[in-house]
Amino acid sequence: MLFPIFVAQGKSKARFKVGYISQDGRVVIDPIFEGGTLFYEGLASVRVKGGRWGVINSKGDFVIPPTLWNWCQFQEGLAGLASRTGKWGVIDVAGNQVVEPKYDWFQPFHEGLALVRVGSTVHAGDDARYCFIDRTGAETIPVQFHDAWDFSEGLAAVKVADKWGYIRLSGEFAITPRFDGTGKAKRGAAKRAGRFVSGLAPVWVGQDLYKFIDDKGSCALDIAFDDANSFSEGRAMVGLNGRYGYIDVQGRLAIDCRFTLARDFSDGLARVEQEESRAGFSPPSGFIDHDGQMVIAPTLYSAESFRGGMSLVTTEKSIGYINRTGEFVWQGPFVEYGVLF
Repeated sequence: MLFPIFVAQGKSKARFKVGYISQDGRVVIDPIFEGGTLFYEGLASVRVKGGRWGVINSKGDFVIPPTLWNWCQFQEGLAGLASRTGKWGVIDVAGNQVVEPKYDWFQPFHEGLALVRVGSTVHAGDDARYCFIDRTGAETIPVQFHDAWDFSEGLAAVKVADKWGYIRLSGEFAITPRFDGTGKAKRGAAKRAGRFVSGLAPVWVGQDLYKFIDDKGSCALDIAFDDANSFSEGRAMVGLNGRYGYIDVQGRLAIDCRFTLARDFSDGLARVEQEESRAGFSPPSGFIDHDGQMVIAPTLYSAESFRGGMSLVTTEKSIGYINRTGEFVWQGPFVEYGVLF
């Protein structure tokens, strides 16, 4: 696994070159690119001078020459790619077009299907509708939904009018739409049903309350929260009274709601903040383990989730990667980094 580094060019905090390091901090691909993404399935998108994108392998060799208008992320051997006009299609690892660019939005393939959107979500009279395509581009689940998530554990959350339900890979409803999707809420009008993980998914039931359901649509945990994410590594982030903590799959509060910000667990660690944000002040981030113990002190200006045992972080004067003990594996002068994904 390789990781993109952002190497400062001159004194500007916005100018950098992108290269790639290994997990021990060794530079494997020299920083010669104008931009770059994470590696997925052994491939990463990189931008060259002039603005075009290509795809490289872990040796730094181009497998798709830099002729693309945008970056792409491979999943299940295929990647969505936006054209010059902003329409999305699908390419394979050789750069061959599998699906012509005709969609307005694309979500990577999960369980053999990709979520796509037809229409805009920006203009008045929102005409956006969602459907699912297979690897050939066939719309196996036709355009009909007002919103949707991708598949997880054989189920996908979909919104019909103002209610959320869940469909199977066949397109049939496993859970008929009955969970609230709009309404007056403290944190905005639109709420989404979450993904199924460990047989559980968070849904909004109105009155600023989230509950967890099972794959039959029944309430699985006898407790409600102000906010909730899907499970990750046996923990789900939940919110109560403006503070965040984590529950386990039995619904027990595994980590008290004491953080002002909390993110999902990845590689056994979760990013958290303890202080309140205010004008001109962004609270420092740290990382906790599954027991809620602070294992990396909250001293970081920003931090990405751990992936492959590494997290991209910034401090007041530097940018770099730390390992799971909080030690820098690679570090350079601070820059405002670009594409990562």
